[in-house]
Amino acid sequence: MDLVQLEYFKAVAEAGHLTNAAKKLNVAQPALSVSIARLENEVGVPLFDRVGRGIYLNKCGEIYLEYVEQALSVMKKAQMELDAYCEKLENVLNLGVVSKPFSQLVLMEFQEQYPSCRIRQIDLSCADLEEELQKNEVDYVITAKMSASPGIVGELFHSERMVLAVPADHPLADRKEISLREIRGEKFIDLPVGYEYRKQTEEMCKHAGFTPNVVKECFHCHMVELVASGCGVALMTSQRAESNGSNRQVRFLKIQEPECVMNYYIVWKAGHHFNKVGKEFRRYLRQLSEDGSIRPGCSGCEG
Repeated sequence: MDLVQLEYFKAVAEAGHLTNAAKKLNVAQPALSVSIARLENEVGVPLFDRVGRGIYLNKCGEIYLEYVEQALSVMKKAQMELDAYCEKLENVLNLGVVSKPFSQLVLMEFQEQYPSCRIRQIDLSCADLEEELQKNEVDYVITAKMSASPGIVGELFHSERMVLAVPADHPLADRKEISLREIRGEKFIDLPVGYEYRKQTEEMCKHAGFTPNVVKECFHCHMVELVASGCGVALMTSQRAESNGSNRQVRFLKIQEPECVMNYYIVWKAGHHFNKVGKEFRRYLRQLSEDGSIRPGCSGCEG
């Protein structure tokens, strides 16, 4: 017994005629007749009386119809509930975030273009990234480092050149550009240990042949202030430098070599099912990558 048989039974009961019911259902009359006979065999009693070409509910059929209508009504309501739930899920983006300030900037712009979507943001550490993707807890992760693990794929969607921020009275302040090796003895300001940005800037310095002497740890929103007060120098993205360009107490120097670039990737589990908003989000990031339309600015006080 299945729902199709019950739908057929209800249609025949209402029509009182196999031919008329078959036309309404858009099925062949012999197939409909077989379905009704099979249903009667399964319930164990005749549900219709056949009189000439007519077919009419008997008492057993009347009792059965009452419960069939209830069952079909309940199943219709269940389908409506499922459709409504799935429609909500279609507008939910589960996003793991490692590169927090940059991600906030991207998400604000995405939300402006897709105001009906709901973003469930999950803050992750680098160590949690692969586990959360494998568990399907998140659709994507935005990170500054591409995973090399099997089954994890991704795309580079944005790159920013790094600059060096120094106090306005620093001996290097009048320079337009420098080699990163020139500042190996400087005091550095950086994010706390464990943040992805800290790991990336340390790798840049290591590539230049030294380990930075970090004397102050802070979040991005306080970094320019600490540089201005003479606490040390700091590596910053060019966009963050641009947003602080009016600060006369700080100078921003281009890094001539080695090339220092902060990359941003969107990564996901291979084979993951994406809903409507998930697909739109990846298309949106690809568009950002093509036209470079991410606006500079400060998007919060986290690492």
